[in-house]
Amino acid sequence: MASMQSVDFARAAGELDLEWRLKNIPASAKVRGVFFSVLNDEMQRRRLASVPEIRRFLTVPHHSYALYPATELVEAFAIAGALIHPDPREGMRELFSGSIRYVTQTWYGKFFSKYLRPYDALRWIERSREYIANYGRYRLEPRGDNDAILHKYDEYFWLDALRGGCEGMLEACGVRGEVKIELDSPFCGRFVIHWTDPS
Repeated sequence: MASMQSVDFARAAGELDLEWRLKNIPASAKVRGVFFSVLNDEMQRRRLASVPEIRRFLTVPHHSYALYPATELVEAFAIAGALIHPDPREGMRELFSGSIRYVTQTWYGKFFSKYLRPYDALRWIERSREYIANYGRYRLEPRGDNDAILHKYDEYFWLDALRGGCEGMLEACGVRGEVKIELDSPFCGRFVIHWTDPS
């Protein structure tokens, strides 16, 4: 976790090219409010939700299924990532994986993870995109028993940040996995995913 005295938000924004990203996200791009709640929960667990820079995003009421500007969530995660790690991309990756780990430790998470397999989870992610946001598209490409490629089109989050969610999902499935990123452009690319069943 980054020390509050050491957090340089301007430097983090520069490393992320945040201003460019926010300008290039269409105003029509929206995400579900539940993701603000997920971020709030993660920051509460880390005792950082009261930091003014992130608090302004978390204190505004967000209804779980309502749609909100993607730019707001992208900026909020960028700030949160900088708060918890000197490398804001790694910080966001930790936030996404941490939220998955937290859910899998609940009673219902433990119940469902008994039956969850990587391809089942990846197919669910592919099919549920329209319920998560009103932009972008995912396409799953199976590559064998333990390999897959998840193509992402018009994804306005940093793919290396979202990798944390995929890594957390593999962990929830009880497998050892690796997720590599291939970028075609800032908003398009793929996760190259490999996993092995525990011995």
